[in-house]
Amino acid sequence: MKRVNNLRWSLFFLAAIMLGFISACVDEEESENRTAQLSWDLSSIPDGDLSASSGSLNLDVHWAYTQWIIKVEEVIEGEDFVQEFTPRVAGSNTIGSSTTRVAIRYRQNDTYSDNVVKISLQASDGTGEKFEMILTQAGKEFVPFRINLDQNVTYQHISGFGGGNMMWGTDFLDANEIKLAFGTGPGELGLSIYRVRLSPVRNDWPAVVETVKEAKKHGATIIASPWSPPVSMKSINNLVGGYLLEENYEAYANYLNDFVQFMAEQGAAVDVVSIQNEPDIQVSYESCDWTVGQIYDFVKFHGDKIQGAKLTAAESFNFKQSYTDQILNDPDALKNLDIVSGHIYGSGLAPYPLAEQKGVEVWMTEYLMNQNSGVDINNWNTEEAVIWEETMGMLQTIHDSMISNWNAYIWWYIRRFYSFLGEGEQGTTRGQTLRRGDAMAQFAKHVRPGYTRISASLSEPRNIDVTGYTGEGKLVIVLINKEAESIPAIELEIPEGFDTVHATVTSLNQRQNSVDVTTQGGVASLGLSAKSITTIVLE
Repeated sequence: MKRVNNLRWSLFFLAAIMLGFISACVDEEESENRTAQLSWDLSSIPDGDLSASSGSLNLDVHWAYTQWIIKVEEVIEGEDFVQEFTPRVAGSNTIGSSTTRVAIRYRQNDTYSDNVVKISLQASDGTGEKFEMILTQAGKEFVPFRINLDQNVTYQHISGFGGGNMMWGTDFLDANEIKLAFGTGPGELGLSIYRVRLSPVRNDWPAVVETVKEAKKHGATIIASPWSPPVSMKSINNLVGGYLLEENYEAYANYLNDFVQFMAEQGAAVDVVSIQNEPDIQVSYESCDWTVGQIYDFVKFHGDKIQGAKLTAAESFNFKQSYTDQILNDPDALKNLDIVSGHIYGSGLAPYPLAEQKGVEVWMTEYLMNQNSGVDINNWNTEEAVIWEETMGMLQTIHDSMISNWNAYIWWYIRRFYSFLGEGEQGTTRGQTLRRGDAMAQFAKHVRPGYTRISASLSEPRNIDVTGYTGEGKLVIVLINKEAESIPAIELEIPEGFDTVHATVTSLNQRQNSVDVTTQGGVASLGLSAKSITTIVLE
């Protein structure tokens, strides 16, 4: 019996061994047939563009014995609009023929441009064939809006746009730089006002003659600003600080007049002379303090001694209207004042109704934006995008000056790395214009002295500033697009009597570039670049 049991156990073990052998053979055969497979079915993908609204779509991924990933491989145009893939990663190395449905959710397109992406499907380890498809989402529908002009509604006349000479030293703008700044040819900036320093030292006067003469060749208006009277006339024997002694008011008026007469004799006539640069701020450089009452007394009792040039006051640091209100309200004092002026550091950019009521021009005679590099030149960021963003801020102040009915806008130095012409610092090249200069040219080159601002608006609210001007038989429209995307089309009905329409644009990537303008049925149409300034001229 024992012998029989042993035999049974022997047969059992032998059967087990045979089954194991057979199973191993089967597993080996199956393993040899576990070929990775991967493909997708795109029949559910629309042939045309997806709509601009958000939505979802499905596709089937067929696979076997592989792990895989589906993803946005590349953004070809616009933005990545795919919100999520569900699932994004799936599959298995141990599971045979299977199908997984992938849901693709996408977000709304809030721009007018198409979004185009490349989607890929591939094994997770990067082996095997990569499947790709292009998915396009249309931009949102755009309905063109219009510029509305009314030439019968007029505002201030324009005296010009300008900038300053180097105020100290003698390295003033040369003939080539003057031409770049004040010329109106291709690539030039078209400035029309040149601000120079009226030195408190007579022996310095001849140094500024040649640069002024060059500017006058291009029709520039010259404004001369003193930073301090001669020290002999002040309360302290120093060019910095102190005040003009009252007993020297007449002598100082004669001093200003002497400068005007000297420049005229040299063929470099000054058109406007100021009493004092920034009388209301204490600084560590050449300066002089004036109270409101002192400015009033000087203008009323001594302003008439300055002959051959218009007189302006008070060039306040942040355009305090109180500095000239008393003069404007006194007919005797007002007879001696032609222009009220100021700067807009920190504040002061606002309409001046009293000056308008009295028929006195309002000039903004100095402003600068330099990323605080005046404190430390290394604060200047040379990235064009950063510079352009600040330049858009400069353009905003010009626009605000215009809609405040101001007659002139004058920047600080014309030649400086943060200004209109390079001087060799911070990556600039002397003798070359800068993009910020081209931005200013969109106003200065086309809105000329003597033009008049007219009513201009848009047919719908947009983050776009618009002003219109007329002069010399032309209509000029300046548009500052502050929106982060381009505008496909803006329309303008061409008024009777105008035959041609042309436009230029300056932006992060353009510098006084021509803009394509189409006309049909008496309507002109053109696009606006993102964050740009565009000037349209009708003749």
